[in-house]
Amino acid sequence: MKKIPFIKIFLVFFIFINISLEVVAKKAAIVIDFDTKEVLFEKNADTRNYPASLTKMMTLYIVFDYVKKEKLNYEDEMKVSAIAASRSASKLYLEEGSTIKVKDAVNALIIKSANDVATVISEKISGTEREFAKLMTKYARDLNMNNTTFKNASGLPNRAQLTTARDISKLSHALIKNFPEEYKLFSKTSFKWKGKTYKTHNKLMLNYDGADGIKTGYIKASGFQLAFSAIRDNKRLIGVYFGGDTGKQRNERLKLYMDNSFKKLNITNKTNKEEEEENKKIKLVLNGKDSYSIVVGTFKYRKNALKQIELIRSKYPKTTNNKESNVVFIEVKGKKLYESRFDNFSKKDAYSACKRLKKYGRDCFVRL
Repeated sequence: MKKIPFIKIFLVFFIFINISLEVVAKKAAIVIDFDTKEVLFEKNADTRNYPASLTKMMTLYIVFDYVKKEKLNYEDEMKVSAIAASRSASKLYLEEGSTIKVKDAVNALIIKSANDVATVISEKISGTEREFAKLMTKYARDLNMNNTTFKNASGLPNRAQLTTARDISKLSHALIKNFPEEYKLFSKTSFKWKGKTYKTHNKLMLNYDGADGIKTGYIKASGFQLAFSAIRDNKRLIGVYFGGDTGKQRNERLKLYMDNSFKKLNITNKTNKEEEEENKKIKLVLNGKDSYSIVVGTFKYRKNALKQIELIRSKYPKTTNNKESNVVFIEVKGKKLYESRFDNFSKKDAYSACKRLKKYGRDCFVRL
């Protein structure tokens, strides 16, 4: 048998890695009219991204379908395997050999976004998470999510697990349309498990008029994600946002896109005074109020970018106090780099912060 030269294998691998990096972690969004499926807003809606915990929406969709088909019951006890117990956080910290009811698992996925629970469900339905992922992808094709491939039930990092904002809007639509009673669970803000109360990660749902779900997601490679639904004047819109630099930035952007989409339909449930206040807030978002970041270093390796954040935070607490920090993947002239950032500055404060850091010989520049 003819041997393939090592250099060719390396080149194929290198090209594959670069292609994979280029198709993920991009900002993308879409807003659709639930009734007509009309797209009211879109930005990079077909760019492939890691779904993060939005993956659990499909896991839940299959659970609801299996219960409907009487293949599963909400009172069923599901056994926790060693594999499930070993999953990384976010999790319920289930112990190997213990059990959890399907109804409790559903709440844990929606509200806590528990990765160990996702694996328990996958093993209950398909025997292994790998086989369950194949089932998830089959369901995706049935829903015309043709740019989506699932590799696990939770959304934990997997290079081959990809989706798009448009496909997640299709999944959101299907969840609400096909399981209207079950979908009501997505509006819950907390649930109790063994004496402990867990609160929702969906902060936008708590303060957006008409909001009733759906799901947040985050892994480092994807940024902050959100699938969202809200009803005003009997009109439901579904919004999806991918690639947020922070949870706050993600929420502000999707809120803006949802508000503008409702306005396109001439829908508002606010008084004139409230409308004026809302417009002021929207202008602040558009003008970058508190959405500026300062970049304190650019590195080839993520670990070095993380060390820089720790260094700057420890040496200059006054400048970085109450500011979120992030390591953000960027590409500059074909080079893959990592930026060390501090977020949530106003424009004025961002430039002042960089001025102070430069005074002490530190590199710093402002990003919007």
